[in-house]
Amino acid sequence: MPIAITLALPPLCQLNTPYPSISYLARFLRSVGLEVAQRDLGIELALRVYSRDGLAAIFDSIADRDDLPEPAWRALALRRHYETAIEGVVAFLQGRDRGLGPRILGTPWLPRGPRSAEVDLSGFGPDAQDDAARHLATRWLSDVADLVTACIDDGFALARYQHHLAAGAVPFAPIAERLERTTLLDGWLDELTDTITTPVVGLSVPFPGNLYAALRIGKRLRARGQYIVMGGGYVNTELREVDEPALWSCVDALTFDEGEGPLLAILEHRSGGPDRRHRTLTAAGRHDAPPVEVKPARAADYAGLRLDPYLNLVDSPNPAHRLWSDGRWNKITIAHGCYWKRCAFCDVHLDYIARFDPTPTPSLVEQVGELVRTTGQRGFHLVDEAAPPRGLRDFALELLAQGEAISWWGNIRFERAFTPDLARLLAASGCVAVTGGLEVASDRLLARMEKGVTVEQVARAARAFTDAGVLVHAYLMYGFPTETEQETVDSLELVRQLFAAGALRSAFWHRFVLTRHSPVYANPAAYGVTVPPEAPSFARNDVPHLDPLGADHDRFDSPLVRALEAYKSGRGFDRSAASWFGRGAPVATEPPDRVARALAEPPPPFGGRLVWLGGDPLVDDDGLVLHGIDGPLTLRGPQPALDWLGDVLMAARPGEPPLSWEEVRATGPKGLDRLLEAVRRAGLVAV
Repeated sequence: MPIAITLALPPLCQLNTPYPSISYLARFLRSVGLEVAQRDLGIELALRVYSRDGLAAIFDSIADRDDLPEPAWRALALRRHYETAIEGVVAFLQGRDRGLGPRILGTPWLPRGPRSAEVDLSGFGPDAQDDAARHLATRWLSDVADLVTACIDDGFALARYQHHLAAGAVPFAPIAERLERTTLLDGWLDELTDTITTPVVGLSVPFPGNLYAALRIGKRLRARGQYIVMGGGYVNTELREVDEPALWSCVDALTFDEGEGPLLAILEHRSGGPDRRHRTLTAAGRHDAPPVEVKPARAADYAGLRLDPYLNLVDSPNPAHRLWSDGRWNKITIAHGCYWKRCAFCDVHLDYIARFDPTPTPSLVEQVGELVRTTGQRGFHLVDEAAPPRGLRDFALELLAQGEAISWWGNIRFERAFTPDLARLLAASGCVAVTGGLEVASDRLLARMEKGVTVEQVARAARAFTDAGVLVHAYLMYGFPTETEQETVDSLELVRQLFAAGALRSAFWHRFVLTRHSPVYANPAAYGVTVPPEAPSFARNDVPHLDPLGADHDRFDSPLVRALEAYKSGRGFDRSAASWFGRGAPVATEPPDRVARALAEPPPPFGGRLVWLGGDPLVDDDGLVLHGIDGPLTLRGPQPALDWLGDVLMAARPGEPPLSWEEVRATGPKGLDRLLEAVRRAGLVAV
């Protein structure tokens, strides 16, 4: 199959790391012998904006105008200072010139705009000055982005482009109209587009803020005779039912669900092979031949994609928020889909969630080692919908057995399988953070949405991770159908308790959105909502709905955010939940010690596979010395018992055949339970 393909990310996603979609596809296509190039046009366009020449062009284009907002006049007056500083700031954020940190932080070098002038650096402390400098530099780049938005292109932002044209149920006409205009940024994007010369181009559109640029790129390349395929998260959720003839002037084909099979079938057909196109839409209609059997990649392949230009942004001192914007993370997947796939608010009817397919652990860890060698970076983001506990356990054991020293984080469900022992094992393998959905901390609503967890369960799982030194971030929801004002206040009270108890370090509130592929949409009456007749639209996923039994959810937007910001900063725990909502709000009915009581419950019985996380046991004159991560522990007792224990710990090391607690207990000496408690503190876990 001789056809070469370029896989491209249109502006804009993240600026700290490449979004993984094209790199997953690249690994697969290369595995079947195809020539693949990768381009992240988002970072390329951003670096054009954030360059000396780019700023000069921006200032030139507004210099003769008399209708500028006040911040733009100030920036124009300080033009020379901006142009002088920009390349140093970018080099600093790329990690190429860390020596500029003290100048950024300690001298009047950067001309302050509205965002950078209001930066609060008190949350960083004296030992985090590099982070503080990167935060100030990030906010300064945001000032430049605001200048561009206000004066050059109203759709530009630091991590998205023309997002407003594609978010929600939108018509195509404004998008088509915008495609006919060319701003300064569009001209730069056109120049970058013209450097793509392969006969086939795959455009990944994960978010609304990528759609406009993808269509602009596609329209320009298609006019030159190149074949344009578009897929990704936005296409999968928003464009499955698209009926817009004008779209086909910009793209030749849309692919749905996992892209490897549909893309391979298109390439086969383009090169003269049989027509096995499936899960594909073209101007001619849907193509649903029997699927091409493929094994999708479970790790990214960044070959040919430069990794050094990305910016290590710090947009917030919150450590969980920084997971998304700071540092570059290699991407891997423990399992395709979600093993739970019941949540009523989720798009569980779509393939990327509905079809659960675990990745063989040995091959995944082998790819981890390959990525460490090829990228030189040991940070990994597990991009699972919800990483399964058993898969994470096996992943951790294999990492430890192979001696792969990495840092990793990912999304989980706060379920009972995440015991303190499993959390300690995951932390020992490199887990630095987990994110997970608590959603609405209400027993009635958790059951109604089939979340499959309880508040107590979430508290114990989250605390297990924090006790193991792992950062825990929770996704919170308000506005779920039939949610009352009382339930919202009670939910905030339980969130307060979780933060006060140290179970959570970070969280974020999301407003419920009804989506077309969720159980709520499939049966709205069962959830107490009605769906008004829908107006014709181009994108169709987010669906307006009426919630006659629920509260006025609009009034909760600001109070919930303000309360959460206080909790994340360690403040406001002595303030009642109701007080955040103003006069007339109901008093919380949750017991003030509900989370504390849940955390006081005894841990689950010790049992399962034994894993010793410490070093080799040593014998000296005082007894058996166990070298755990936190320091040595000396055990004294009868020599036969100590010898037996040393043999057990050696047999329980990662990489050895599984050894269960039940086997050990059956052969153990007297006083085993007393020994066990000491050894567990030193690093013995049962998983």
